[in-house]
Amino acid sequence: MQLQERTADFEKAGIGIVAITYDSPELQQVFIDAASITYPLLSDIDATTIRTLGILNEQYEPGDVAYGIPHPGVFVLDPGMKIAGKIFVEDYQLRVDGEGTLAYALQVLGGL
Repeated sequence: MQLQERTADFEKAGIGIVAITYDSPELQQVFIDAASITYPLLSDIDATTIRTLGILNEQYEPGDVAYGIPHPGVFVLDPGMKIAGKIFVEDYQLRVDGEGTLAYALQVLGGL
């Protein structure tokens, strides 16, 4: 929700937001509606993308209700869609806030 609160700031800076979770599209829609999310929220219910990106939280095994949860974080992509920077934390209960994410994105992208 912190990203949603900063959406206008991201747009003003010319930076788009896309999020990915291991939740089903139905669960995501509940969150989207409740929090009035306007940026794309992608579903990775089998954790294929999360595993490929190397951000899978390994403390959960397949079959566990929390399997597929990633380490929380942010990838910043440059205009050529290459990773320009990333911030990740170990604890799934922590998040990188919207203001910090925008500041970091502007830093690694050279202010666009």
